[in-house]
Amino acid sequence: MLRARFLFEVVAPSVLLCWTAVLTYSAVAGPSGYRALAALEAELEDRGAELDALRDRRAALEKRADQLSSKSLDPDLVDERIRAILGYSREGDVVIARADMERALRARERPAD
Repeated sequence: MLRARFLFEVVAPSVLLCWTAVLTYSAVAGPSGYRALAALEAELEDRGAELDALRDRRAALEKRADQLSSKSLDPDLVDERIRAILGYSREGDVVIARADMERALRARERPAD
């Protein structure tokens, strides 16, 4: 009789209390608990912002690709690309060498003595 009473009054509540503590700890700090959920939600928000930026970039690239298609070829865009890639210029254009431009910018940034 003493053993049964000991089991029901001491052991069972102790086991139940320990089990409740383990479940509570797992719910808060475990690998699938509230802290992990908060971390996943923060990561989801970051990835959402990254996805929005990528969507904007894709829209800009699609617009540029549409401008380069043969159906709606933009002459200004073609002219810009030819000048940039081949280094061509038109008659009457003012061409400044990069070294001269950098030198002029450095001279402009220096304070007058």
